[in-house]
Amino acid sequence: MQHKFLFAGIAIMAVFCIGLVVFFAVSAGKPDGLESILGEQGIQESQPVWNAPLHYGSDFGSALWMGMIGFGLVLAVTVGYLKLSSKKRKGTK
Repeated sequence: MQHKFLFAGIAIMAVFCIGLVVFFAVSAGKPDGLESILGEQGIQESQPVWNAPLHYGSDFGSALWMGMIGFGLVLAVTVGYLKLSSKKRKGTK
């Protein structure tokens, strides 16, 4: 059963990596929606109030690592929750 989860996790990561390459290829040099609207209205972007310790949108490598970390955290929490809930169900029967 765990091999299925491992295979599914690897498949999801592969799709994420391919999708990330396509995203960067399509969006390279183009402003996002908010930036384009601000540019059309002549509003200059101000300095950020707070800078995040990990920036994930500047290049492919950082976006890939942050995506993998996020995926791993969500996967770990989900597997942990499922294991705890299955133990709880087995203990109540």
